[in-house]
Amino acid sequence: MCGILGGNLFKDIQDVKNGLASIMHRGTDGNVIFHFKKNDFFLCHNRLSIQDLSETATQPLISEDEKFVLAFNGEMWKPFFKKFNKKLREKYNFKTDKSDSELLLYYLIDNRDNILESMKKLDGMFCFAFYDVERNELTLGRDFIGRLPLYYVFENDKIMFSSEVKGLQSANKELKFFNVDRNRKAPEGEQEKIKVVEPGTIVTLSENFIGATNCEIKRWNDFKPEFNPENPTLYTRSENDLVILEGEDKGIDYYASEFRKRLEKAVDDELISDTPICTILSGGIDSTIITYLLKKKNPNIEAFVVNVTSGRNQTLKDDLYYAKMASKELGVRLHEVTVHKDDIQEHLKESIYAVETQKWTQVSPAVAQLFLSWEIRDKGYKVVFGGEGADEIFASYGDVKRFCWPDKLAWHQKRVNLINNLHKNNLIRTNKAMMYGGKVELRTPFLNKELIDFGLRIPTRYRDEADGKGNVMKYVLRKAFEGEISDELLWRPKKTFQQGCHTDYLKKEQETIEQYFNELFVENKVPQKYLDRNLGHVSARIKVTELA
Repeated sequence: MCGILGGNLFKDIQDVKNGLASIMHRGTDGNVIFHFKKNDFFLCHNRLSIQDLSETATQPLISEDEKFVLAFNGEMWKPFFKKFNKKLREKYNFKTDKSDSELLLYYLIDNRDNILESMKKLDGMFCFAFYDVERNELTLGRDFIGRLPLYYVFENDKIMFSSEVKGLQSANKELKFFNVDRNRKAPEGEQEKIKVVEPGTIVTLSENFIGATNCEIKRWNDFKPEFNPENPTLYTRSENDLVILEGEDKGIDYYASEFRKRLEKAVDDELISDTPICTILSGGIDSTIITYLLKKKNPNIEAFVVNVTSGRNQTLKDDLYYAKMASKELGVRLHEVTVHKDDIQEHLKESIYAVETQKWTQVSPAVAQLFLSWEIRDKGYKVVFGGEGADEIFASYGDVKRFCWPDKLAWHQKRVNLINNLHKNNLIRTNKAMMYGGKVELRTPFLNKELIDFGLRIPTRYRDEADGKGNVMKYVLRKAFEGEISDELLWRPKKTFQQGCHTDYLKKEQETIEQYFNELFVENKVPQKYLDRNLGHVSARIKVTELA
């Protein structure tokens, strides 16, 4: 996990340094600026070293002939290595032994005449900026579901991009950010200049883009589940009513078994790291299953849980209660992160600065995740696994059940929408919070593409259980681990993260949250202590390399 920044919309080198310094919480293992003097183009990188810890893997990575450069944020999974590592190493001269970033660099070089089509073969979570020096072409890319953030500004025929909004605003104090949640329009008379590189797309500036007016957005993502009568497990509407086209019912055991196989593979595929790995354990079914599978791979895996207390008596059966039960049952060491409500209030504004959102539903878990990430970092971890994504695959939210069920088509449409909109909310919030707080990379195996594809094709008749236990969400997932995890954990009623760790009271602070957001991102009044807390005036550490 890292931070990238670049473009040619900077006034001077100090603006570039300011932008890179403002997102240095995304990595301090290497902080580099490449300046291509001929075009006055910058490509910059803050590195959090996870795969290949050597200095030779420091980014941006430049090809041996210095014709191609890559700034990469994310990870490529095992299948990508298996498919392309040997082939590309035989063809090109690598300077690293096992860097996934360098592998991606030469993969893009090898497919530079058709990058759009080549994106479909990538397997990982990523954002990147790929610069073809010879052709003077820039490509910004993002993975199919949007696990990692990437923003850009294109004006006056020039571009500037960054992993976070604060990188853009630190480089250009005049920029305002209104529409962070992509749900709110800029006020009348104002223009939203900051854009999002959408999941499953590439943004290209080609044919001597410096000075050109062409900023092209192309979609490569084929992850657009549709209601297709030819697909035996999806749904469509006839002229009269809903027509269920499920075909042969293979039974709950089949769907549970197949879903589990794909989940186990997804966990294994993401177990690629040269640093220790830990897990978040809230005691909910999703995180408990992920921890269970990790324990089978690594007997010494450690887990973390966060709990907010006001000093008053709280319900016994909260996240902490179930996390303790799960850790004991699974034989996993549990680190309890206890935070007082007063500490939450003290860091509320900074949490908004970290996650760049004005929604209380996102801020309330984010502020707890800040404290969680600090503890994970202090224990020496850079990589943590979590259970995000399962709720979206099965549409296991109370409002979905209330407003969609038993309309099966409506329910299926809802879960497709939930998955396609994850990048606007939970994914980006969690990534920014964990990176800002502790420079910690979150991995989410439930968001494996093959797993999602299969999950969306499980017949809706298995959306809720049907064996007398009573309206249990994610029935297929629970059924897949029946007999291996205790019933109290396996059939635990769902709670949101903010309910489980007791930050849901921040719903009452929505007006304050919006006020803080406006101060930070519209008025651009960022307290210096926020910068000092994470940066410590480290701009002097940035290495600038001048290139022709």
